[in-house]
Amino acid sequence: MTKFKIVKALHTALALSLPLTFTAAPVLFPTAVAAGTLPSPYVSRALDAVLLPVTADVIAAFGLAANETGVLVLATDPTGVAATSGIEPGDVINLVHGKPVSDPITLDEIVYYWIQQGAFDFAFNGWRAGTAYSSNATITLESWTQVIEVTTIETWSAYSYESFSYSEFYAEYSTEISESYASSETTIEESITSEEFTSEMTSEETVTEEAVAEDTAADEAASDEAANDEAAADDGQDGGDAVDDGGDAGGDEPADDAGDSGDDGGDDVVEE
Repeated sequence: MTKFKIVKALHTALALSLPLTFTAAPVLFPTAVAAGTLPSPYVSRALDAVLLPVTADVIAAFGLAANETGVLVLATDPTGVAATSGIEPGDVINLVHGKPVSDPITLDEIVYYWIQQGAFDFAFNGWRAGTAYSSNATITLESWTQVIEVTTIETWSAYSYESFSYSEFYAEYSTEISESYASSETTIEESITSEEFTSEMTSEETVTEEAVAEDTAADEAASDEAANDEAAADDGQDGGDAVDDGGDAGGDEPADDAGDSGDDGGDDVVEE
């Protein structure tokens, strides 16, 4: 064996005896929805769910339609009222018991007010994946007063949207979630006893999805009718112009002919 072959064989043996190590490149998971850009979350006592007000930032972050207003269901307790009533993370709720919902705590105020009046069946209306939907839930005083263990909220079923991280979001707002949940009970109690809130709840003005649909259909019908009336008016005007033209064409010549005949007739009389 030549010296060259001996050296090559030693290199090969050495390479085979050394462990192979690779440095893997870090895998980055971009977060399209930064927790800090979203509004503060609210833990609903009525639904056992984490809610967000639908703001411009929420619409942009989760790709909601511009007409979707109310609150976004971000997470639900798997054994809570929302989950057992068919309300899912990602749903948008804008009506509760026929009353509009402007922010998360308003939803709880409406529910708690009617529980105090002896009403326990509630209709929730809104959107799911851009399509109108409704869900019914039975919420009793017993379920309302059941304390939510805030330390479990991190493990709730959360909305999965692109690269949004619920765990990161919870880590950002965990302290605020605990504090707001503790203080919301007093806020709700004070709100539902105010004259203004009572007046709003007892008002006969309620909104339903059917009413919205009927109003939309009525507006469309009125718009179509107005367009038809305008078209008919235009057609009538064109017809009137045609009549005028016909009157001019049919009225001038006979008058001239009659005049000529009259003239001729006059000449004959004079000659006699």
